Amino acid sequence: MTAVTMLSNLSARLAAVASRSTRLPALLILGVSLTLAGTASAAEGEGYREVTTSVESPEGKVLVQEFFWYGCPHCYHLEAEIEPWLDDLDDDVVFERRALALGQHWLPLTQAFYAAQALGAVEQTHTAVFDAIHRHERKLVDADSIADFYAEQGVDRDEFLDAYRGFAVSNHVRKASQIADEAGVRGVPSILVDGRYLVTGRLAGGNAQMVEVVDELIDHVRDEQD
Repeated sequence: MTAVTMLSNLSARLAAVASRSTRLPALLILGVSLTLAGTASAAEGEGYREVTTSVESPEGKVLVQEFFWYGCPHCYHLEAEIEPWLDDLDDDVVFERRALALGQHWLPLTQAFYAAQALGAVEQTHTAVFDAIHRHERKLVDADSIADFYAEQGVDRDEFLDAYRGFAVSNHVRKASQIADEAGVRGVPSILVDGRYLVTGRLAGGNAQMVEVVDELIDHVRDEQD
């Protein structure tokens, strides 16, 4: 239920009570309505929420981290906004993708991303993994099926499985979960700017709006650094 719907329902209930009793002035109804309206406007207008994490941007840079999962259709559609945005990214912005496992069944594809990253194969496989799942309905659900797919993309299968099962990948999975917990990430896609501002589709109003809010926050961080 949206804040606007809540406001309408509450105002209607208060009005009904007021019609039966003189003890509830119309001014009270108006006051509650204005308070709720102000709250809704603030929550819906900013597009982000402030958070506290251990993440810091590098000196003179603005760190932007995208939390995603390959199986998420919203993450897949966000790529259409992220890719052209990355093409025009300024030199002082550092962009990191962080695959996130919010459930045990998310873990195989999350490990797959970090295994590809360890092998320097993200650029050649990232879009292909999304397309395989969401366009071609490919079932990439365990180590073998995932390794087979990456081999089709030109990645050595044995090397991939070694990385997939290795300590470094486990450490990346753990680190992403730690940052997400600190930031209060409850779903994907989510974008963390400077370790302090969390942008989600729900807060921003959509994928394109997420990128717009991120740009505004980057400018804000720059102003603080000057």
